[in-house]
Amino acid sequence: MADTRSSGTLTAPRPEKSETTRFGFVLLPEFPLYALVPAIEALRIANQHRGRTVFDWRLISLDGAPVRACSGMTLTVDCGIADIPVCPHVLIFAGNHPMQHFSKPLFSWLRKLARHGSVLGGVDTGAFPLAEAGLLEGYEATVHWETITTFRDRYPGIRTTEQLFTIDRNRITCAGGHATLDLILRLIAGKQGAVLAQIVANSFISPQMRRGVNPQRFEPQQPATSSSRVLTRILQHMEEHLGEPLSAEELARRSGVSVRALSRIMRDRTGEPPMRYYRKVRLQAARNALFYSESPIQDVAVSCGFSSPEVFSRTFRMHFGLSPREFRQKFTGEELRRFRPELELQLRVSKSH
Repeated sequence: MADTRSSGTLTAPRPEKSETTRFGFVLLPEFPLYALVPAIEALRIANQHRGRTVFDWRLISLDGAPVRACSGMTLTVDCGIADIPVCPHVLIFAGNHPMQHFSKPLFSWLRKLARHGSVLGGVDTGAFPLAEAGLLEGYEATVHWETITTFRDRYPGIRTTEQLFTIDRNRITCAGGHATLDLILRLIAGKQGAVLAQIVANSFISPQMRRGVNPQRFEPQQPATSSSRVLTRILQHMEEHLGEPLSAEELARRSGVSVRALSRIMRDRTGEPPMRYYRKVRLQAARNALFYSESPIQDVAVSCGFSSPEVFSRTFRMHFGLSPREFRQKFTGEELRRFRPELELQLRVSKSH
């Protein structure tokens, strides 16, 4: 593993010819099956094309018992963390409520692996237990974009980027989903060469291997106009200033337009005034924080820029039909899909375009 942060390009150490690379995939309850399957299949296909076992993997749970995925499926595992004290490469697959599954045995085991020089990683929200164990201090990390705000609030000392994956020395973090395949392809290239990685990618009918620094999400397709570029800047400033919302004047100034132009662009592209849309952005960040974290509701209100819990509760109820407390108590991952996809830009191309 290189000693510098990886952008995901295939400039890896010299391929290993004979040694089998072993992975431990730790499955926390509600782990994302759609991230685990590409990882396993990519390694299996690599073995198949090599004609021998160049990659080996074990499924691990906290106690050795089967684990239920967020889809409702239950997977049996090979062992528990107590039965596999040392593993050279460990990836933690975590889902909607990673902090509910924090435990001293897990942290102790991860710290032991770190002392032995293991490469440790987290997929989707798998970075949370690594951070809680103190194993991401001084490293750059990536988590799923829905949980970045929660992660940054809880671990302000860890530099977090919204990209597909990050390889920073002996720490690996990945946004999950399709990005897991991109990460595993990068690791295959590092261990067995770029040619094998491309063969595996072709087997997935995914010939373009994306780099780690690629963004996790894109806005809906829109004309490449000056107003669309300004819109991107506006939305970026909104997401970067949740706790202390910018005024319309400051938002316009940072985006390089007048207040009048700001209002026109937002109405043309989203159908709403800028500050109303900004409030929706903050409400969705609050909703994600309520769902993915155990933070007190008052803290969520502050981190998303609401002046008081009462104002937050009233505004949240008006938007989602439930109070923050009712939302947290009622909704499971399956039911949350009613609120997806995330805030969609109802793009409107003005007549001038």
